[in-house]
Amino acid sequence: MEQKEQKLPKKPGRKPINIDIVELERLAGMGLSERQIASALDISNSTLTRKKHIKQIEHALKKGRAKAVALVSSKLFDNAMEGKETSAIFFLKNRDPENWKDRQEVINASINLNDVINVAKTRIGGSMTNIIDAKEINPLHTSDGEGGQLVSKKLQEKNKVKS
Repeated sequence: MEQKEQKLPKKPGRKPINIDIVELERLAGMGLSERQIASALDISNSTLTRKKHIKQIEHALKKGRAKAVALVSSKLFDNAMEGKETSAIFFLKNRDPENWKDRQEVINASINLNDVINVAKTRIGGSMTNIIDAKEINPLHTSDGEGGQLVSKKLQEKNKVKS
């Protein structure tokens, strides 16, 4: 009889997952999110999250991102120095925000309309009655829609009071 090959029992626990540190750094440098990096490395997002505490992996993520920021900053700086206005504005707003930010100053003011009306009345004073009299005499300035009919009635009433 043939002897059956004995299989060794499987080790308990998870299989070790090896992450390519160089590729991890390169992908982080491209600006990919951790979820996208995990997908590109063919591991689950939770695996990458779980392994981030390993110094080598954490360092690769930070180094890759820092390299990308350095490259973009350098290109932005070059563009700004070449006179590309948008690049210069963006650079200055981010590097010196105290002096180059878009300022939106809020001014709170309140106006009491009663005070405004009262001041206007005191400035006008007695000249208000002259304006009313002029309207009564000149039918073209009436706003009653009846032209001179209302004016003539008012004038007749005024004359009755006087006599």
